[in-house]
Amino acid sequence: MSCSSESEAVVAEAARENSLEPVDGVVRSKPSILLGVVKDSEIFDFCMCNPPFFESIEEAGLNPKTSCGGTSEEMVCPGGEQAFITRIIEDSVLLKNSFRWFTSMVGRKANLKILVSKVREAGASVVKTTEFVQGQTARWGLAWSFIAPRKMVIRSSTPGKNNHSFMLQGLRREYGAFQVLKSAETFFHASNLSCKTDSSLFSIDVTLSDEQAQAAMLHDESGSVEGSSAMLHSAVTGTSFCISVFEQMPGTLLVRGSLSNKALSGIFSSTFSQLEDTLKMEFQSKAR
Repeated sequence: MSCSSESEAVVAEAARENSLEPVDGVVRSKPSILLGVVKDSEIFDFCMCNPPFFESIEEAGLNPKTSCGGTSEEMVCPGGEQAFITRIIEDSVLLKNSFRWFTSMVGRKANLKILVSKVREAGASVVKTTEFVQGQTARWGLAWSFIAPRKMVIRSSTPGKNNHSFMLQGLRREYGAFQVLKSAETFFHASNLSCKTDSSLFSIDVTLSDEQAQAAMLHDESGSVEGSSAMLHSAVTGTSFCISVFEQMPGTLLVRGSLSNKALSGIFSSTFSQLEDTLKMEFQSKAR
């Protein structure tokens, strides 16, 4: 038996098992893709799909600008990509606790809007889209999750923390980690803080002057005036705190601050809070 015949036999068997019986209220007319493959005890970070884009091999060759190489088994399925991804969306409802993220490539922008609506109707708590462009070919990415996003923002007003972070979400594709890093650098220069940027690591080392460090410690409730000279020497020896920018997924960046000296926790919290407000105003307001 050929690989194609074996695949058809598997699909036919799955269709008989899944075509008529509703499962947890989800009525199916097509075989499942993920059900029966994922075990009850298995937990995954994400599911990634590159679906068959076309309904027929003839359709696959209609537009030479968007055509792609592959066999009919790889590129073609009944109903095309919309039907295939819809089946994954249906499966995701039943496997919502097995995957943190479900993701799929989408070949047609017209299908993206339809699929986003289906994901929202399925009850996903988070839905994300992005665009990929290479040469003359454009593709879209669709991601969804039924798990509520964890609160990533640690309010900078909380004293005594050595690490703070916040998320920049919904960014336009022209804004990435490098642009955010340069804006953070501009912010520190405008605040009269000395900083050294490492573009390869997407990080900024910030160092306070003697006067700034002394003023910070004298106003820090956790510090004391006595012995401040020794604390001051420790504070200004090397980096005071470090800012790093990480790309979590397209359109989403994590900005993290790490304090090198607890004596400066007050000014670190205050400065990081101002940086958060500045970057969100600059980048998230442009995303709307």
